[in-house]
Amino acid sequence: MKVCNSLKHLLVSQTRLKLINIFFSSPKEIFYVRQLVRLAEEEINSVRRELENLKSAGIVLSEWRGNRLFYWANSGSSLYLDLLVITTKNFGLGYNLSEKISRSGSIKLLLYSYKFISGGEKKPDDIDLIIVGDISVREVEEHIKTEEQKRQQEINYMIMSKTEFQMRRQKRDPFLIDFFLNCPVVVIGSPQDIINT
Repeated sequence: MKVCNSLKHLLVSQTRLKLINIFFSSPKEIFYVRQLVRLAEEEINSVRRELENLKSAGIVLSEWRGNRLFYWANSGSSLYLDLLVITTKNFGLGYNLSEKISRSGSIKLLLYSYKFISGGEKKPDDIDLIIVGDISVREVEEHIKTEEQKRQQEINYMIMSKTEFQMRRQKRDPFLIDFFLNCPVVVIGSPQDIINT
């Protein structure tokens, strides 16, 4: 599993970083220890030690079910949303769009809906993410398809230029209003860019 360089310096344990990625890229899933060892590609003792650290910090919860001990992300943790955002920015689709496409400066804003980032229930017509910038659908499609396969669900997204985004915002486009009422998370750009873009 590839680990983002900036987070390597922030978190001293590579195993802990990998576990955070596993838990917060699939926040609704539960995992047992051997499964986490396989996914993290780390030694079992290292995984067990870091699971205890994460549990002590209140970041994950655990429960025995039969003869297996299961772990999952603690949605009640004060760091839950922060870890969702960090994981989104440093792994998967957010990382790929940020590193592979946004380097050219073509993506000004990437916004995820909270339901999308947290794996919550959504309606079929909910917009999952909005990309603002000078970018073609073809540039994004490959990354979206990979994420759809991983999540095993369709991703609804909108791509628009800065001009179109400004126009839709000024005209109070119903799609944008619904999207912003669902607490979007800024993955590329900053909250200030929403106003200034």
